[in-house]
Amino acid sequence: MLSSIKSFGILFYTVSLLFLCTILFELQLAHYIIKPMFMLMLIAFQYVQLPGRTSTFTKMVQFGLFFSWIGDIALMFDEKIAILFVVGLGAFLIAHLGYAYAFIRNVRDSSLPFNVGSSLLMVVPFAAFTGLFFYYIKDGLPADLFIPVLAYTVVISAMGISSAWRKGHVQKPSYTWVLIGAILFILSDCVIAVNKFVIDFDYDAVLNMTLYLTGQFMITVGAVLHEKKVSRP
Repeated sequence: MLSSIKSFGILFYTVSLLFLCTILFELQLAHYIIKPMFMLMLIAFQYVQLPGRTSTFTKMVQFGLFFSWIGDIALMFDEKIAILFVVGLGAFLIAHLGYAYAFIRNVRDSSLPFNVGSSLLMVVPFAAFTGLFFYYIKDGLPADLFIPVLAYTVVISAMGISSAWRKGHVQKPSYTWVLIGAILFILSDCVIAVNKFVIDFDYDAVLNMTLYLTGQFMITVGAVLHEKKVSRP
């Protein structure tokens, strides 16, 4: 199991490095070819690792990866076709909802009771960070995007919170991988927002994609680790 994750990780990050080179050297055609591959690679990896596993958790992670794939494609062309930014935003919002539901299912399916007190404490850092971040970017938002971006901010916070709620309800390796992945995914969204609505800074795409791809990779690996542990052949 660990060797297969390592082998896939080497492949995934080799392709990721090639992709980052397409950004740095402005290789547009290669960029368009490689970017849609990542989520398909993660979907295929999860499918191969979990043959015949059709739990709701696995389905919702696949659901999140699929809508992330749609979002990736939409955001490749959003500078040329403005409406595609909203399409991409909507696709990623749905992906985050899928992940959040998957993580909540882990809690629901656990034999341990839900600790309300500690769970409320886990809400604080995510809600505080995303709330302050929205306050930071709000003045740069176009009027027609204020509500959509606010809604997106609430949803990414919910996704992060639900990943933290898995603590004690799943095995520690899965919990750690998914939690870090969720945080990196949120940070990648923040990079996009800052660059689009506050200040256009150099190498934003490199930073965004590094955070995003690592986050998605870690969520997928964490999901596989969970199913491998809780499922039986």
